[in-house]
Amino acid sequence: MAIGGGRFDYSSILIRFLFSLFFVLATYNPSGVSYFHWVQNAGDVPLKILTGLILVGIYAILVISTWRMIGAFGVALVVAACAAAGWLLWDLGVIDLGSLSAFSTSLLVMLAVVFTAGISYSGVHTRLTGILHTENK
Repeated sequence: MAIGGGRFDYSSILIRFLFSLFFVLATYNPSGVSYFHWVQNAGDVPLKILTGLILVGIYAILVISTWRMIGAFGVALVVAACAAAGWLLWDLGVIDLGSLSAFSTSLLVMLAVVFTAGISYSGVHTRLTGILHTENK
């Protein structure tokens, strides 16, 4: 399937994941460098409003696309898979979910993975089955 002039492959999913992760972590992250933290400081009100509206627009695209493509069952399945992966990484000692920072970062990454699944589903499904998705609205 031609997307942007090329085939949909693993790099397409990686690009979508990085896009989702960037916007999720730019909105809020435990490091203190995010839109959430920036808005709490005085000044730059018009820029903060514009940035907030852009973020809302991007989230609208991500949420609507994800919901339309994978629905509640797909979201639940991806969340369950992410939770199982997090549990495994915690059990192996790779991450410390006892740390609030690590736990919240894990939840944010999980949200990015859910968005990635939603915006990648059509490409993966087309690649596996040959069925092309179109929207009739």
